[in-house]
Amino acid sequence: MDPGNISAIISAVAGQAGVGTGAFLTYLKEKRAERIRDDRDGSYLAILVVSHLDRFANGCWHVALDDGTSEGRPAGSDGVYHQTTVSPPEFNPLDIEVEWKVLPKDLMYDILQIPDRQAHIENQLGGVWEFDDPPDYCEFFWRRRRDYADLGLQVSEIAKRLRKHSGMPIVEGPRGEWNRDTSLQEEIDKIDKKRAEWEKRQTISLD
Repeated sequence: MDPGNISAIISAVAGQAGVGTGAFLTYLKEKRAERIRDDRDGSYLAILVVSHLDRFANGCWHVALDDGTSEGRPAGSDGVYHQTTVSPPEFNPLDIEVEWKVLPKDLMYDILQIPDRQAHIENQLGGVWEFDDPPDYCEFFWRRRRDYADLGLQVSEIAKRLRKHSGMPIVEGPRGEWNRDTSLQEEIDKIDKKRAEWEKRQTISLD
């Protein structure tokens, strides 16, 4: 082969290799920048969304304590009928300006599903209220308190998963001090116990 052709081929191969190497280095640089951007977006998302989740869980706790009374008396204006005293908390994740796609799909799904879970609770409660017995509406308040206590625990667990995913500390209060999640579980246990005792009395009265 003519030496000139060989030289041309070598130059062409070297040129292609240089282009390929340059493209690969550019790709690595872009991926690194993307990882840095995702890390920053993920940290910002976690800090912001965890705060919203904690506030929502706190709101669920307040609903879980609402038995329709105020200062030990029925909360209705007539002092006879039980009435809710605490409004349900709100959580609108799509109003939070963060890059949701940086989260794992299962975690993102569980966070974005929280409003749907709450909507299901409210829809169920609407039917319970309609057919419950006044003036105390026992079934309604049992269901409302328990369902919101359970929702609060679910949201708290999601917040812990988000903290763990982003490397944020999971802060637990000192033993013996008030703990929201413990209080929520205690409310569930108390409601289940009261309901079981009521159902037992109903069964005995029918015998």
